[in-house]
Amino acid sequence: MFEMVCVMPIDDIKATDALKPYSGQSGQSGGRPSYGSFKGRHKYPPVKRTIHDVTSFMNIPQDELTPAVSEAIVSLMEEVDHLREELSMTHSFDEKLSSAMDRHMDLPVLTRHALCRDISVMTTRIGKTISSATFVYFQIANFAEIKKRAGLLAGDTVIREVAEILSGHLRETDRIGTLGGDGFGIVLTLSDFEASLTKVDHLVEQVQQGPILFDGRVMDVEIAYGLHSLHVGEKVDVILNEADKDLHKRFVRL
Repeated sequence: MFEMVCVMPIDDIKATDALKPYSGQSGQSGGRPSYGSFKGRHKYPPVKRTIHDVTSFMNIPQDELTPAVSEAIVSLMEEVDHLREELSMTHSFDEKLSSAMDRHMDLPVLTRHALCRDISVMTTRIGKTISSATFVYFQIANFAEIKKRAGLLAGDTVIREVAEILSGHLRETDRIGTLGGDGFGIVLTLSDFEASLTKVDHLVEQVQQGPILFDGRVMDVEIAYGLHSLHVGEKVDVILNEADKDLHKRFVRL
């Protein structure tokens, strides 16, 4: 329940008094936004609404503001402020939740869905903000053999360690995500096919040098990869398929 604010006749309110709460008086920040620019409780604490706000911003003639009308309008304005705060907090929560859902639960990479979405976004930027980009299908070629020889936990360890190594050797502008099972998808931004090929060879070297350990033993990891240059408007399925074809051309054993 809001406190009654009309404790003096409406006719006694002066125009200069009505503007004081928003005129940058001493003790106030000159950057305080006007009504309608509130950004959230942490930056600008909500201001208690008064009849001054009504006469200053609602353009309602003073002789029409009876005490009952004044109280109703002030209450409405305060409720609007409260709803704006809640909406701002909800948007912030949604952004954090969306970001968390993009990350794989067990690996320091994106989920397949988030990776495919980012690939789609990047294909619209080719020729605009991004001059070139290359997609890499990075596969642990002997993953099935590792699991068969050393067990499921050994396979999980290899996947996790490879993800850590790859993530640590990519730029912030690059993207890496899981493609499920033994494969990772990597987008090397601002990198043409030849430059990307050199980068992938370096990544393979880093993974194979490891060392990746499980139960006191070094896990020998074999890598296969395929590349595909991104083009404007290209479909994600086409990109994945072309990179897979390139992988099979390079590594016949697969």
